Amino acid sequence: MTIDRETLMAYADGECDPLTARRVEKAIAADPALAAEVEAQRALRARIAAAFAPIEAEPVPPRIAAPLASNVVALPRPAKRRLPAGWIGAVAASLVLGLAVGQGLSPGGPVAAGPSGLVARGELARALDTQPGSEGAAGGIRMLASFRAQDNRYCRVFAGSATSGIACREGDGWTLPRTASGHAEAGAYRQAGSADAALLAEAQEMMAGEPLDRAGEAAAIERGWK
Repeated sequence: MTIDRETLMAYADGECDPLTARRVEKAIAADPALAAEVEAQRALRARIAAAFAPIEAEPVPPRIAAPLASNVVALPRPAKRRLPAGWIGAVAASLVLGLAVGQGLSPGGPVAAGPSGLVARGELARALDTQPGSEGAAGGIRMLASFRAQDNRYCRVFAGSATSGIACREGDGWTLPRTASGHAEAGAYRQAGSADAALLAEAQEMMAGEPLDRAGEAAAIERGWK
């Protein structure tokens, strides 16, 4: 298994998503040279952190702190106001609407309500059908991982500007057992604290075995995910 240097450094920094971290750990277990490089990177970061720790702990010099303090203006505490009748219901309705829009449930959006739950449509459905994970974001959609679920269905983790989630093949379409508000995020890897990492962690619980590699994903696309 080939692990590029950028991914290895991201792993040493704790910035890989769960699936990438799993691949790196598997490669490290099989290659002592990779394990040594990760330890070297971590040791270097520890030395740098130790060197700068005393500077970070020093108080802010008075010549810098004084101008900042003089610019602070105390604002009066706002008076309490009674909430208008029906406020709670209005907020609840707006939250439901916000969630629906965030998940793409708007006219012409990438998600529709089907008989048994949410389903992909339009550009999202086409991307799930044909877009390899090795490609960059196409139409604002990036495929993060593809795998066989424990119920033997093909599933894919995707991130989009309107909706992110996990899609599983159902007949000739895709159902969405997991969804999250979409976001635009560039880069070769995503930090573990992102919403994508939470979806990838859920995918780990769903999958049977390892995620598909590039060849396995290409073969599944060729077979129409059957």
